Amino acid sequence: VGIDDVWPRIEHVLDTRPDIVDADGADPLPVVAGHVEFDRVEFRFPHAGNERPVLCDVSFTIEPGEKLALVGRTGSGKSTIAALLTRLFDVSGGAIRLDGRDIRTLPLAQLRGAVGVVPQDPFLFSTTLEENIRFAAHDSTEAEVQEAAAAAGIARDIESFPDGYRTQVGERGIMLSGGQKQRTTLARAILADPKVLVLDDSLSSVDARTEREILTSLERVLHGRTSIVITHRISTIQDADRIAVVDDGRIVEIGDHHSLLARNGIYTELFRQQRLEEELAAL
Repeated sequence: VGIDDVWPRIEHVLDTRPDIVDADGADPLPVVAGHVEFDRVEFRFPHAGNERPVLCDVSFTIEPGEKLALVGRTGSGKSTIAALLTRLFDVSGGAIRLDGRDIRTLPLAQLRGAVGVVPQDPFLFSTTLEENIRFAAHDSTEAEVQEAAAAAGIARDIESFPDGYRTQVGERGIMLSGGQKQRTTLARAILADPKVLVLDDSLSSVDARTEREILTSLERVLHGRTSIVITHRISTIQDADRIAVVDDGRIVEIGDHHSLLARNGIYTELFRQQRLEEELAAL
């Protein structure tokens, strides 16, 4: 394939305009406190025809500094909630508000600077570990980079490498394990210091014990910061202020760990199933 064949495709990509852009007259918030509200949110993927919505009538609020956990079966719609909060897509109905403002009226740069998302599938650049962590905070000091790495549970691994923080990670982080990649992107988000931090099953590649240790070390980072923890492991989020159970695109239960167990509903079923799996794995 010659350049004459490839260049038109490159031009097509360069000329493509994003669907999500700043609204006319988008006005920034003077200060971001971190109050998040989903108000009867409905979502269908664009150009997907008349299929049933991925999310339907999803409503909840998170006060500044609160931790909300989202749990549910695979494909229930948990990660879609994170995608909508940063306007990777726009809602099909209802509204999402940050500090009382519809996020569609905010500049994208402010919204995405205020909301940090650590995805389940991390992306690393083909450069050093230090530069990957510094990506969203170029002016940070070496000490701040190391502090973020420690909070994310990756500092000990980095220090074991011959080149330490100057270790080249390779294309898309090929030199690292899945858990190391996830913890590196977590350190990146911590260093960026967003007012709202979303962990979208971002520790799925580590075992349950390691996940609990990392979340415990994150308590200082999360203190006073609005956080949404999306996970398939109920055992790691029992201390959340509130837990919302997502099922088939809807919030079907919400409360703290003990009140949800008392309902003997989907949360209780998931909790018992996972506890049994952990007991069997320990045999």
